[in-house]
Amino acid sequence: MVRLAIFILSLVVASVAALADEARTVPAVGTKLTYRAVSTTKLTNKTIGGGQIYTYIVTSSDGTTAEGQIKPVAMILDCPGGTDYLGCQDAGKSPGAHFDGDLLTVPVASDAGDALVTHSGFKLIHFLLVSRQFPIPSSRDPSEHNLSDFGPEPAFILSNSTQCDLGSLEGFLPFGKSPQITLPCDTAFERTASRDGLLPEASTHNTVSMEISYAGDGWVTVPSGNWQVQKLTTKMVPKDSGGPTSETETLFSTQLGALVRGHTIGTSSTNQSTTEITTELISVAP
Repeated sequence: MVRLAIFILSLVVASVAALADEARTVPAVGTKLTYRAVSTTKLTNKTIGGGQIYTYIVTSSDGTTAEGQIKPVAMILDCPGGTDYLGCQDAGKSPGAHFDGDLLTVPVASDAGDALVTHSGFKLIHFLLVSRQFPIPSSRDPSEHNLSDFGPEPAFILSNSTQCDLGSLEGFLPFGKSPQITLPCDTAFERTASRDGLLPEASTHNTVSMEISYAGDGWVTVPSGNWQVQKLTTKMVPKDSGGPTSETETLFSTQLGALVRGHTIGTSSTNQSTTEITTELISVAP
């Protein structure tokens, strides 16, 4: 269930001509991309929601590969009934916390976020996220489950990797060169044991086919602005029957070399769950 949940700007007319010569498939060094990701997982007997706000900080980039760190900015809690939900009332009093319907956004203090960065990392090859380590914030006091005071130590760390044979990408880039490619990939997911000892370490590995289709270009408006985007659809098909599957619609900016909006639907026959994740770029710096 967690693995599925992890599967996881304004242009002016004058810039379009330059964009053709300066198209990027990874972001530049020093770029800070802040995203809001919200997920909903439906099980046979309940629905679980939540999400995060986080910033990708690009520390190296050569035009093909980019790497960096991730700073947790806020946790998004599912509070059925909104402000009336007793389980979220204490967290709702946290400085800067705010409700958006049944979702409560609780900021992570900047000092805690800076400490959590040291447990993080990501790597991109062209437009593909090939590895990610994300520290989940937890209470400053490990003996308490206090979601209104996040501290510098993670509750646990989620790690994902997708290692693919990228030879076929030469026939797909620049975007639109071919309508579809299929990449053989090995995926891995790991979760460290939880800080409170309630969740043991966990890991899974799968061999999949990554089917990437090009669906043209267009424009999209998200909280960070209005962006010209390339439209991609990615399907993850497991080699073995019964493995998790997913389909992602991606809107990608070649001005930024980054995802602007993504929508993923993943299914798992193991626990009969469906997870839906929406990710949007909410700010860019510099």
